[in-house]
Amino acid sequence: MIVSLTSCILVIGRFVRSQDRLREPPCVPPSIPIPHIGHLIGIMKRRMQYFSDIGVTLQEPIAKISILGTNFYIIGSVKIMPFIERQPRVLSSRSWFAKFVCTLVGCSKRSLGNFEANLGATTEGDSMLLEGVRTTKRILNSKTGADMNYDAARIVSERFKTMETPNPGVELNLFEWVKHEILYVLSESTYGPENPFWDSEVEAAFWYVTQHTLALCVTSFLPKCIVSKLFQGMRGREFIVKALDEYLRSGHLVRGSPIVNAHYPIFKAKLDDRDVARFECASALGSFANTVPTSFWTIFHIFADANLLTDVRNQVSAITTTVTSEDGRSIHRIDLRRLRTATILFSAVEEVSRYRATGIGVRLVTENIVVGDGDNRYYLKKGGWLIIANQALHSDKNVWGKDADKFVASRFNEKTPHLSFRGFGNGASACCGKNLALYHIASFMAIMVMRYDISPVEGVWKEPEQDGRDTAAQVAGPVHKPMVRMTLREDVKATWDFSF
Repeated sequence: MIVSLTSCILVIGRFVRSQDRLREPPCVPPSIPIPHIGHLIGIMKRRMQYFSDIGVTLQEPIAKISILGTNFYIIGSVKIMPFIERQPRVLSSRSWFAKFVCTLVGCSKRSLGNFEANLGATTEGDSMLLEGVRTTKRILNSKTGADMNYDAARIVSERFKTMETPNPGVELNLFEWVKHEILYVLSESTYGPENPFWDSEVEAAFWYVTQHTLALCVTSFLPKCIVSKLFQGMRGREFIVKALDEYLRSGHLVRGSPIVNAHYPIFKAKLDDRDVARFECASALGSFANTVPTSFWTIFHIFADANLLTDVRNQVSAITTTVTSEDGRSIHRIDLRRLRTATILFSAVEEVSRYRATGIGVRLVTENIVVGDGDNRYYLKKGGWLIIANQALHSDKNVWGKDADKFVASRFNEKTPHLSFRGFGNGASACCGKNLALYHIASFMAIMVMRYDISPVEGVWKEPEQDGRDTAAQVAGPVHKPMVRMTLREDVKATWDFSF
């Protein structure tokens, strides 16, 4: 009798513990209280920003919403992140990335199959995606990577020498100016002298596509004959793909960056011919669409804060030498090897990535899994989507301190909470091009602050707000036009350059 009772208690204990282990995250009611479609309407209105809204509002380790039978697990607190990072294959950012990229650029099923092969939790063997990541890391972590930083700085300085100086009395939209100039620098660094983005139509198409990435993904479920009439974004994408295809087929990539040249044979070996240029289009979207708004906000915050502007100029001046040419011109040379000593500048760029983050991190749940510990232990079902609300992690005052809701340019000069910073990803989803992007922005900013004064047309710098609905960019651009006047700080004949 006692043995039977003991056995019964053990069985009940195992059942209770099993139920505890299988506890799903709490469900979040839709902001629009309509059964079954409330969350869907919210996403249609707020797009990807809807997930960030939930994460910032709740700041729970994990919360769940269901849309048309699919579970979305939203992370709004860093508490659960260590457990997420330990499971890169079960909670796979790469599986999601493969599907997203192929849908965005409209590639074939065969190319998708090759791109996402061997990314699952139980699969073995190499992967095209991982081969590309390894190749990129190998280049950027070598002397070639350092040379790419120097080449980017050279292109920046050459661009400033040939740049048409805005008339001091002319009002200009600072964001539009930055978009054009940064895209010029980035695309030439990537594609070389035959850069297809020099074409104004290709540039215009690029910016249209970045603003309509969600539409392009949704259109994959509709007949192409209908889609082409409904979404100009698809026509813009095809225009870019055609330009890149001509670039690649003409052999111009031999004068492009080492990364473009290294990726090309991988693409050729694993993709349908029609999709090689499509994947190059995806690479451009991923690289340029994030760097441009980050550059804009860095300029905005530095010039809007007189003390910060002075600090940046002092640090750049400390690594600058000046000589006078035979014709009396001042030639300023910034020591690129010491650019990292301008710590406030690099910190400001990373702080922009924290403070201005509007994007999300996405992972697919490829197997049933239990994550967390103690009271924060949850069961996630296979087939669900894990959404990391970057804004929620970046604004947590328990992690970042009482000034988490403020822009603090020097924040990253001190030790920062690694897992709570999603500006360049983390773990398996970390951006391998972070250092190159930082050097692009920092070298541009170094000359920018030394060469120009920028003042707002209205007399005071006003917050232009952000539109965080764009799925392509982790940092969104401004909603309102930041109208400014730009003036040279010294004689127009003076030049700024880098020494290596």
